[in-house]
Amino acid sequence: MLFHLYLAVIVNTVAGQVPQEDASFNTDGQEIGMISGVDVDSRGDLYVFHRADRPWTDDLFEPNSNSLSALGQVPIHKDPIFKLDPKTGRKISSFGGDIFNIPHGLKIDANDTIWVTDVGRHQVLRFRKGATTPDLILGEKFVPGNDDLHFCKPTDVSFSRNGDFFVADGYCNNRVLKFSSDGRFITQWGVRADNDNLTMFTLDTPHSLTYIDHLDLICVADREHSRALCYNAGNSAELSTGTFNRTLIGFNETGKVFSIYYNQAGNDVISAGEISRDAYSEGGQLVYPPRAFTYDLEGNRKEAWSQITPAVSSSGPSLIHALCVSKDGQDIFLSDIVQQKVFKYTRRSAAVGK
Repeated sequence: MLFHLYLAVIVNTVAGQVPQEDASFNTDGQEIGMISGVDVDSRGDLYVFHRADRPWTDDLFEPNSNSLSALGQVPIHKDPIFKLDPKTGRKISSFGGDIFNIPHGLKIDANDTIWVTDVGRHQVLRFRKGATTPDLILGEKFVPGNDDLHFCKPTDVSFSRNGDFFVADGYCNNRVLKFSSDGRFITQWGVRADNDNLTMFTLDTPHSLTYIDHLDLICVADREHSRALCYNAGNSAELSTGTFNRTLIGFNETGKVFSIYYNQAGNDVISAGEISRDAYSEGGQLVYPPRAFTYDLEGNRKEAWSQITPAVSSSGPSLIHALCVSKDGQDIFLSDIVQQKVFKYTRRSAAVGK
């Protein structure tokens, strides 16, 4: 069983090295819905992208269709983008009411520009620093498609050093697209396997992206294949865009891989995996599965942490959908889409865990 591998990692990790939960951080009681995206800006403030009072339910789409129903086409009236104090978890400000239908991914670039994806609108939207209306929208609103101008339930965005950006597209098209900084299509790769012939280019729900600058790699959480793969981003003259480079997380090492995030300060990648949404029994022993993992850039797992402890499971099942890391690499924020909250973990010595 995979659990024995996880247990070995946990036992062999020196106490105090793995991130510990910061119990002073609390996002409860702020009318936050399903949190699908998180990131930090240059000041360290935490942004969350959530669905407010609009959970993603089957009736938001037409039957057997990727098109929104009449109900789904009604925008979320409450603000889905919150800026939170990274120390306390309390709201500083918010925006985005009456814009979004089904929020998904959120990323913030070096200029504090906020990029989001909406799987109901089938679009990518860009908000310049301080703006509350987008200055760039890619994709046709409510129209799913698979050409250069359309997406189908896009999931995430990431950026390279020259301003080019990548879109994970997503729940239907199973591809990654590259665009120039002004939104011009450059190239794409990835297909869904029609059979069990799994290759480095067959993707099933590319769910999260992260860019590793000094290696010029764009890495993809291939969620339903329970792995993460890295490709050449194409900004180095000798490397062509979309060429497979390495496996970051091997098949089924951590269950379904929901999120990956490059931690530049630690030169490693933090990932969220779904082994189980609850503690479970194996061989008469109660297992508290980890929800987060640390990998080096060669694909070696360094840590398994953020277990589903009795304290966590007291609030019900848990699933980490997205995560991000502070600029100094010391704090890690895990958004739980089921419990509708953010957990903060830290490597700082003053951390107090539950």
